[in-house]
Amino acid sequence: MKWYELDKKYIVNYMLLSMLSLIYIFPIVLINLYFKDDLGWSLRGSIGLKGDGRPLGEYLVLALCGGNPVTDTAPLPLILSVLFLSYTLILYAKTNLDFIPSPCALLTVLLFIITNPFALECLSYRYGSLVILAALAIPFLMFSIPGTVSKWKSFVYPSLLSIALMSLYQPALGMCLVLFIVGVFFVLFQEKKVNYIHEGLRIAGIGFGAIAYKLVIANHYVDQSDWRYTASQTLELKPGSIIAIFQNIFAACNYVREFLSEAALWYQVVLVLVIVLTMLLTVVWYCQKSEKKGWRRVIDILFLLLSPVCVLVSSFLPLMILRQQTLKLRIFIAFGGFLLYLGILLLYFVKKHPAFIRPLMLLLILCNLYHYTYVYSYGNAVNNHNEYAKYIAYHVVNDLETINADGEFTRVSFIGEMPRSQRTQMFCDKYPMTGALLPQYFTNDGWIGGAYVLHYLQDGLTLEEGTDADRQTVGSGESVMANSLYSCYVNADKIIIVFHDSTVSD
Repeated sequence: MKWYELDKKYIVNYMLLSMLSLIYIFPIVLINLYFKDDLGWSLRGSIGLKGDGRPLGEYLVLALCGGNPVTDTAPLPLILSVLFLSYTLILYAKTNLDFIPSPCALLTVLLFIITNPFALECLSYRYGSLVILAALAIPFLMFSIPGTVSKWKSFVYPSLLSIALMSLYQPALGMCLVLFIVGVFFVLFQEKKVNYIHEGLRIAGIGFGAIAYKLVIANHYVDQSDWRYTASQTLELKPGSIIAIFQNIFAACNYVREFLSEAALWYQVVLVLVIVLTMLLTVVWYCQKSEKKGWRRVIDILFLLLSPVCVLVSSFLPLMILRQQTLKLRIFIAFGGFLLYLGILLLYFVKKHPAFIRPLMLLLILCNLYHYTYVYSYGNAVNNHNEYAKYIAYHVVNDLETINADGEFTRVSFIGEMPRSQRTQMFCDKYPMTGALLPQYFTNDGWIGGAYVLHYLQDGLTLEEGTDADRQTVGSGESVMANSLYSCYVNADKIIIVFHDSTVSD
């Protein structure tokens, strides 16, 4: 059997993992949302991933849509990406996690990759979910290549896959570092022969692919004329950059802490228990069973204590070398690797202590259970937000077309933010950082928020930023139409929509 094929046992595991993953994404599939960039893509039939240095992502979307202009194939991209990710996870388990005999235990730890709460934004993209999750799946494919393949394949395959990953979604590179540390754990603790030449060629191939992408693809595709070029710049090689990197790491860790502080108290307790028990029990059980002495014993213990921290940092480390840091949930897409690693440590050492299996498994299952309840809460909040946005959009578009019945207006601006429904606001108050993911509709951006209202307009109105003259008109003039949510003003050939909960400044 070839290394990329699954036998009957792993086919069953693949089907079970796929089913559990599809149940997880079901609320996102159900709401059928146009999320941020999806608005502009679906309206104009074009995308801009090449300009982001992600040409393979653009080709992937175009292939699924049958070429330009892109058509809406949702939720197929998300479903296909989950099926592919599940396949690579099972393939990785077949190569590396054969010490986990229980399908329940195996599926529990593998689920952490898809149920990563930081990945909610990545899953929400109507088109981009396929691109992002395909990038996340590639590291598991890289580390599924066995040591029995030829030396040239051990280098070439990871090189090509590394280039593909970087050409899809660069933050997923953190998962390569996570799986590298997992591989170091296997080298130190598993009692089987390790092909060090193969492992060295794999790591060299990944590094070569990343460098080749940076020197060739990024320089060729990244748009040099806008914010994308600035966002792609890395820190210079100088002493001050080391301090900047550590500052970025501390800021990212604090961001993770703030996000987790919004979670339910029982989940925080369970997660802390999993982390503490992992670090404590693995060291105790290692000391009880290991016959290693001296420095090797010290090195192993230090690794067990420090590796979870290294995995956590590694999950987002590649982005910490960027000059501009914008902390968003989606850049922590590899955070699930941290939970996966904790599960692997526990299951590896608990196999000789069967009395602990059930309570430890219960803790891991409870973590996943919270992730499921969290995504369903998020899905319902987004759905309510979307329904309320439609309600407002219908009224706004009706008023715009009424005011512009004679076609004398060519421009429109929005001032302020669309109000939220009470249910949506309750969710945002409970989970502020996740609530920030809810799309901000009715902006003056023709590709993101503003594109929402353009989906319903027949007239060729152009979105424009508000000007001082517009604000003066709003401050001194009378509205031509008004309701309890917003007022409509006119200034020359522009219609101005002002939401009542906004503050109009000079």
